[in-house]
Amino acid sequence: MRLVLLSGPSGVGKTTLMARWHAIARNRGIAAGWLSLHRSGHDPRRFLADLADVLDPVLPVFARRVAGLDAGGAPAVLEEVLCDLAGELDRLGRQVVLFLDDYQAVADPAIHRDVNRMLSALPGCFTLVIATRIDPPLPLARLRGCGALLELRAADLRFTLDEARYYLTRVQSLDLTEDQVRDVTEKTEGRISALQLAVMTRRLMAKERDALPEIRHRADQWLDQVDPAGPDAAPQADDLLLRGFAALMVGYAAGAAGDLESALAQCRDAIETSGRVLETLRPETARTAPAAPDRLHHREIQILRLVSEGLRNREIGGRLRISEDTVKWYMKRLFAKLYVTTRTSAVARGREMGYLP
Repeated sequence: MRLVLLSGPSGVGKTTLMARWHAIARNRGIAAGWLSLHRSGHDPRRFLADLADVLDPVLPVFARRVAGLDAGGAPAVLEEVLCDLAGELDRLGRQVVLFLDDYQAVADPAIHRDVNRMLSALPGCFTLVIATRIDPPLPLARLRGCGALLELRAADLRFTLDEARYYLTRVQSLDLTEDQVRDVTEKTEGRISALQLAVMTRRLMAKERDALPEIRHRADQWLDQVDPAGPDAAPQADDLLLRGFAALMVGYAAGAAGDLESALAQCRDAIETSGRVLETLRPETARTAPAAPDRLHHREIQILRLVSEGLRNREIGGRLRISEDTVKWYMKRLFAKLYVTTRTSAVARGREMGYLP
């Protein structure tokens, strides 16, 4: 196969699948290189230099040739070294697979021309695997017509109900009912990043402390994935939910190391704000017997009592060893639950309801 194309919106699992293929290829002794074009897609010279770097372990002659041209003061272009690359591939006598991730970041037409040259001129032992959000300007119709193109689109990459069930209940060991699995799959549209967010949220709702560094790492990844392709580009509509959710989780994790309660408070806020997937993940008991809407959490009662003593938000945070932002978040919740707009009326309402003496 000359070209394998993974095309679909962010979060659908292109990079996850490609990384799995890369690991399998290396385990089987297939020469494999990985290049993300997120940063090198705007400069053909940097693209060639990065290409030489990732292929250096298996094609050192080609890498030295590129480095030599650069050292001579004339930046190398792929057209000058394409024969060297093809010759070394022939001499190598084994399969070589090059993985290009984030291909939608390519902004210079010269890089598209270089990739097309590789597809046309390199020997049959060379396979290119591309992950992109939009179809690249490559001769896909010609490759498709001669059977040299394998395409996996969003519909192929999304998890089916059976796949989501296996992932959620077997791989992640979540205790979910069949209805919950079905609802999560429908609301995430089978997108692996959204399913991972759902798993992280379930773990956070269970107050699993070891979920905190993982959610920070994954949320940073998701935010990076949904960055617009260029400085003036707007995110696609189907990226917005993932972007907003990941941003909430980043905020959640930011202060979590020293303030677990603050993190959990922010997570609850994310749950109630976005709610699209998370309501499905609430335990059955919580969904069938929800607390009364005006019932105060024990921490909210503590804060209300300190407000009644005249303490300000920073002083309350110091007393309870939580951040001032967390106190502000609880105050907003208090005002909403007590149907008030001022601290004085909150205290008066708290006395009426028996929360204060």
